Amino acid sequence: MPHIIVEYSKNLGDIINISKLVYDLHEELAAQGIDKERIKTRALACNYVSVGEQDSRGHMLHLTLLLLEGRDSATKKQYGDALHNMMKDCVGDVVKHCSITLEIRDMVKDTYYM
Repeated sequence: MPHIIVEYSKNLGDIINISKLVYDLHEELAAQGIDKERIKTRALACNYVSVGEQDSRGHMLHLTLLLLEGRDSATKKQYGDALHNMMKDCVGDVVKHCSITLEIRDMVKDTYYM
């Protein structure tokens, strides 16, 4: 049931291997103790972006991690730190200026259908 949703500026997809990043993020969350069978990971290219002072030339990489409610803040931070570090390592020195962000949201059990 955990969802990893990666949004990235289309121009970043021309520079880094998004397919590999999706695979690596999926594996990393599983390595944190979540049942791999339940994780859904996907990436969406954003064709039109404006990033800071770079405007449409800017690069951005944003991850939203959706988790079923009930995990404590320390556990969420552990997941977030691992995934955010992986994103930063992927972009590394390849892209000079890239906005790399991550947000963790809870999904309400009563309104999540499986």
